[in-house]
Amino acid sequence: MAGFWRRSEAKTQEARPAKTESPESSGARPRPQASWSAQVFDDIEWRRFEALCEALFAQAGMRTESQSHGADGGIDIWLHSENSPKPMIVQCKHWRSKPVAVQQVREFFGVLKSHDLQYGTFATSSTFTSDALAFAKANGINAQDRQGLLQLIAKRTPEQQAALLCVAYEGDYWRPTCVKCGIKMVERQPKDGGNPFWGCANFARLRCMNKMQMAGRA
Repeated sequence: MAGFWRRSEAKTQEARPAKTESPESSGARPRPQASWSAQVFDDIEWRRFEALCEALFAQAGMRTESQSHGADGGIDIWLHSENSPKPMIVQCKHWRSKPVAVQQVREFFGVLKSHDLQYGTFATSSTFTSDALAFAKANGINAQDRQGLLQLIAKRTPEQQAALLCVAYEGDYWRPTCVKCGIKMVERQPKDGGNPFWGCANFARLRCMNKMQMAGRA
């Protein structure tokens, strides 16, 4: 099932409230943080991380386009600036501990070239390996790990930081979104009595087989 693209105008969001490797949180709703820290990235699911990155770029004056779900061709966010004739692209990886390796960055570089673009941003809630960072630097890729993102957020006004926090903790922020259907997943219990997992709510209607292991249940 294809997703849809959402556009946002290039305005700062000072007053706006609110493919993933990692298993999402274990069904228990984490308490929202009162201020920005790395814990926020661990509390939220992949779709909220992408929405957060999009809002961060929109605050910088970019017009953004994003896709909620479905095949995206390796591009999570398109960025448009009045100062550039070509758009920029962003790939987001909501990983909690596994570092992004050079392979993922090389693949993103391939996406850049396929669109005849020179610059792009690879954002992750985790870290990058040293090889990945070296490759990104040599090929015009802005590599932003969790510390880099926190530094960018720290440069925003208090009102903007609060707005970004609202974006991160919007809705069922801890419950993963199905990458195929774009709807929230539900907790399932295997018939054999094994560990519970996240399953797509469209299983019965559309036979969507997408599922995700719960963190801390392996």
